[in-house]
Amino acid sequence: MRNFSKILCVVLALVVALSAASCSLTKQVAYSSDDGDLPIGMYIYYLYTAYNEAQNYAQKDTEKYDAAKGTYDGSKSFLKMEITDDDGNTAVAEDWIKDKAAEYMNDSIAVFHEYHRLGCTIDEALLAEDKKDIKEYWDNGYTYYGMSQPALSETYEPYGISFEAFFLARVEIQMMKASVFKAEYKDVADAELQKYYEESYTSYHYFSRDLYTASTDSNNTTTYEPISDAQITAYTAAFDGYAAAINSGSTFSDQFEIFKEEYDTSATAVEEQEKLDDTKELNKEILALKDNEAKQVIVGETEKTKKIYLIYKEPIADTTETFFKDSTARDTVLSDMKEDDFTKLLKSVADEIGGMSSACKSYKPSMFES
Repeated sequence: MRNFSKILCVVLALVVALSAASCSLTKQVAYSSDDGDLPIGMYIYYLYTAYNEAQNYAQKDTEKYDAAKGTYDGSKSFLKMEITDDDGNTAVAEDWIKDKAAEYMNDSIAVFHEYHRLGCTIDEALLAEDKKDIKEYWDNGYTYYGMSQPALSETYEPYGISFEAFFLARVEIQMMKASVFKAEYKDVADAELQKYYEESYTSYHYFSRDLYTASTDSNNTTTYEPISDAQITAYTAAFDGYAAAINSGSTFSDQFEIFKEEYDTSATAVEEQEKLDDTKELNKEILALKDNEAKQVIVGETEKTKKIYLIYKEPIADTTETFFKDSTARDTVLSDMKEDDFTKLLKSVADEIGGMSSACKSYKPSMFES
């Protein structure tokens, strides 16, 4: 009886050991479903992305953050530093990173789920072409603005991010997302889109001149010098004249041609139809114009940025017919119109299906600290 008990104990111990070994050998995934798995490397990539974003926000606090050391208040990890993002959200960096990575991951999970549920497709030839190109960067690096960059694999593989996970997160899931978006909002009527366009977009034109000169020395150092007060006065009078002419019945195009003859035959004018916010000084000036009104404005606070502009606001309804002849423009308006709704939809899908796996929680932002 004793021998049997000993044998039984040994057998049970082996079963437990084999079970534990089996669990440890199970491939970790960030999400698993009948449609397939999303690799854990995808979550790690999002965590790494959020880590770098948080570090950029930390760098804005130049008094506390030491960019050279990646620390704040002496030797403290910036992960414990309070940061504020572009949306005005304030949080401890470590918490912000984990929340942002989860947001990215759950968004991708929802896209993956909806892509299969709706029977969406992507351009496989384009996908294969992108994959080939990016694999080249992954293996061999690339040149950016004349500077050689190391192979992407050197950056990501040490953290457990494979090429497949990287490509899925950076490219393929975004193509899936575009396909899901089109499927979700394919029935939006043109009349609804055009109404949104005319209520939300601004059609504006401008040309400009720098109110500074720039020169680069042999050490590749650029020096900016403001032009003389007399030159500024002359520009101001000329641009006021262009504006007055337009407001009296001339066209923007005619006044631009006069400007080119007087100052710069190679100059180009900007003509755009887009949603403008009032976070930029020039945008504020354009939005304040009445339809068919032109104005001279000087924008910029430093010697490197100060310019004089002739801005003109065109009635948005005058551009509707031409604008919507371009299918890409239509897609842009649809994206603007439904962006918030789509974000909420994907969040609700992620909440409903459970989101990312518990394996993701074992990865911490501190893994990226040197």
